[in-house]
Amino acid sequence: MNKNFLIAASLVASFFATAQEATTDDDKVVKNKKGHEILPKAGDIGLGFNAIPVMDVLVNAVRLNQAVGAQNSNANGYVNNTNNQIVGKYFLSNTTAIRARVSVNTTSGNFVYQVQDAQARYDASFGTVNDQQAAQLLRVDDKATYSKSNINLAVGYEMRRGYRRLQGFYGGEFMIGGTSARQFNTYGNNFSGDITTGVDFVNNFNSGAITTQNPANQRVTRNLSVRERGNFRLGLRGFIGVEYFFAPKISVGAEFGWGYALNWRRGQTLVREVYQNAQDGPKVFNETVDIDSREAQKGFSVDNNSNNGFSMNNLLGNTNLNGGSGAITLMFHF
Repeated sequence: MNKNFLIAASLVASFFATAQEATTDDDKVVKNKKGHEILPKAGDIGLGFNAIPVMDVLVNAVRLNQAVGAQNSNANGYVNNTNNQIVGKYFLSNTTAIRARVSVNTTSGNFVYQVQDAQARYDASFGTVNDQQAAQLLRVDDKATYSKSNINLAVGYEMRRGYRRLQGFYGGEFMIGGTSARQFNTYGNNFSGDITTGVDFVNNFNSGAITTQNPANQRVTRNLSVRERGNFRLGLRGFIGVEYFFAPKISVGAEFGWGYALNWRRGQTLVREVYQNAQDGPKVFNETVDIDSREAQKGFSVDNNSNNGFSMNNLLGNTNLNGGSGAITLMFHF
């Protein structure tokens, strides 16, 4: 295990070493020296989050004399490349709980690229050289607006046992998730068979690549909307982990799991604008294209096995299903 991680763990243990607990003879409830109960009990609710940022602060605090480039959490012996999820628990008894993990991640935005104003350039072609040079400087906007979502939900049952502050837990959970993405494009220049100087438009909003539609072209297309290939995921997972309660109702813990996942990826739908120069002359129209390519995956995997095509933690590209499993978690109970 990495030396820096051991140092950080020692700091945490030393910091809370002065906290004392006692067990009453009547109800066997673990309490600290002030009489506060340390462990959760029936009816308590637990909320948690990934504790990696907290550990980073402790680890970096003990190696201030090292180069900044060496301060990499991946070298600390724990997993930090996981989705942030809200973790919730409801304790049915002192040793059993139902639990849920959820993440709703969305993003949206737009790209705007400028291309030459085709109509102004065409009009200037009938004027002077100065008119033509001035028209070369005029621009119109091509714009892409997009939205993406990645939703994951896990519901499970947890059983616990342990001694005083150190508690082990195990159980199983059912998981469901999905992703989707859409893109809508608008263009500053209209397709036209009359503009002999050509019509520029962005054909790839990721790279900003530009295509020129000339009247002599037989067929040119550009996307108006794109429904990307989303996916739908199901999984069953068994887990086991440990928690240490360093303060009343506050714990730090880690878990790992093994599970079975199913993943379906559906096709893509395009709506695109078409310029076509046929025998009866040029015309512009819209067409819908359904790309009916589908994928299905299934298999068993341990957590955080992102190099496995069947991995629960990487079912489709960078889309995580089980989120922060295998990472350090900070839990609060009340």
